[in-house]
Amino acid sequence: MQERLINERRDWKAQVFPYDYYLPDDSPECQYCLTDKQAELLRGLVEPLGWRTRWWSATDVAIDIPLIEEYRADLVRRLMMGCCGDEDLIYTYDEDGNLEVSDDGGVTYTPAPQADIRINPKVVFPQPPTEEGVDELCLAADGMVNLIREQIGDQLTDDMSRYTLGQLISDWTNTMIGTSNPFQALVTIVTNQIFALLISAVRAALTEEVYALLRCIFSANMLADISFDVAAADNVRTDTTSQISGIAGVFLEHLEYLLGSGGLTNLARSMAGIDDSACCPECSADLWGVWNLDGVDVGLEIARGSNWITVQSVTHPDFGGSIGQIVITTGDSAVCCSLSAAVEIGGDMTDVNLRQAVCGAAIWPAATGIDFVDDSMCTVYAFKTTGTAPFQIKFTFS
Repeated sequence: MQERLINERRDWKAQVFPYDYYLPDDSPECQYCLTDKQAELLRGLVEPLGWRTRWWSATDVAIDIPLIEEYRADLVRRLMMGCCGDEDLIYTYDEDGNLEVSDDGGVTYTPAPQADIRINPKVVFPQPPTEEGVDELCLAADGMVNLIREQIGDQLTDDMSRYTLGQLISDWTNTMIGTSNPFQALVTIVTNQIFALLISAVRAALTEEVYALLRCIFSANMLADISFDVAAADNVRTDTTSQISGIAGVFLEHLEYLLGSGGLTNLARSMAGIDDSACCPECSADLWGVWNLDGVDVGLEIARGSNWITVQSVTHPDFGGSIGQIVITTGDSAVCCSLSAAVEIGGDMTDVNLRQAVCGAAIWPAATGIDFVDDSMCTVYAFKTTGTAPFQIKFTFS
């Protein structure tokens, strides 16, 4: 029936709809946000859509009553369900913390990084403007540490409950990346892990030295546009646990895990930095030299470049008198570099033993059993062999 005829045959006001336009409906699904009462009201208003008199056809096609009733029923159903058909989806995190989704009741799961707000936060902070003469990366790293210290570290109390700790972490991460139902599960787990560390022990472990190391880690892994991609965020977590020992490293890594690449980016772009000279110095050879122990150099410098130094082994009385001794150091536990290469240049390196001290650790005795090519930020590298001839090593820093 034509719309004009319908209007002529009635003396009441009602909305009618073009049948040919709305049915069949193959338009895409979209997401709309409604309150419960709004959805309830709309379910009542759509009741007349199942009446033939509420439809007209420009082509005089017969109104299919079962079809319009089915259309109305589908509208009602959609006003009672979740957003865009995802109400049957089940989310979980694998053992590495990657978000996965299942649409078959949990039988199979597939990766769902697009739904992980740690990778794709609700809002991405803008890149800060550049300023001549300012080290933006270092200033951003300083801001990251300032916010972690002020908004988390300084808010911890020895007597805080598990609930209060969870609320603190939830509010903070919500500011940085937003929230979602799957993410709340991670917040709960991490809260429980941190609570098990004992808050009093965490507070005692968060020293000035720890925050200084964290600032170095952030600046070393940050990308040029003041951001972190997934790989950079993973490196931050790895460096935190390898360079910051004990409870402090575990606690900070938990926070970094919750933030993800998106949260670390927003944290870096928060513009809360104060000091753009507070980061670790660049890793140049000028920072390094042969260690002098009891008035005798443990090694002989042969040559150096902008980021490398070549040293020959010597005999030192404090090391048993063998010819295979080299120890190089920055001389300051807070001045650190990573070693990108240590190349042997001739000589006898029989039974070589390596020691190195990671950033923040005591200059000596250096730790043992650490691979010198693992990208750890260190302040000492030491070699000792049982060989009978001197050897040389070219150290390249990064």
